[in-house]
Amino acid sequence: MSYQSLPPPSASAANGLDRLFARVMCWVVWGVLALMGLVFALSLFVWLTAMVLVSLVASVFTGRPAAVTMLWRRYRAMTQGRWPQRQPASSTPRADAAQSTGASMPTGVQDVRWREVAPASEAADDARHP
Repeated sequence: MSYQSLPPPSASAANGLDRLFARVMCWVVWGVLALMGLVFALSLFVWLTAMVLVSLVASVFTGRPAAVTMLWRRYRAMTQGRWPQRQPASSTPRADAAQSTGASMPTGVQDVRWREVAPASEAADDARHP
């Protein structure tokens, strides 16, 4: 059985134009995505700069240290091993866990006394005969 071979793809006159169009569209899509990433990065940088400046100006008027300053101090303290303070290991870890999760706090729920509950058929008979 013999098969006829298809002509090579480069034999078509329009194929060169198709390849050029595909290459141009590839660069256009890549450019649009790169531009979107650049706009995002620049807007993030502008907003971060604006918030730092607002924080610094607010600290001048309020007298409190700026949030950036507090973050920097905490970071420096943490890298020097002074923050956060670690508590010594406890001899009652389960009780400490209950206390830290709030499980040991009073909730206002009261316990009741134990009583027997009759099965459903007996309860229906007792209800009919007082």
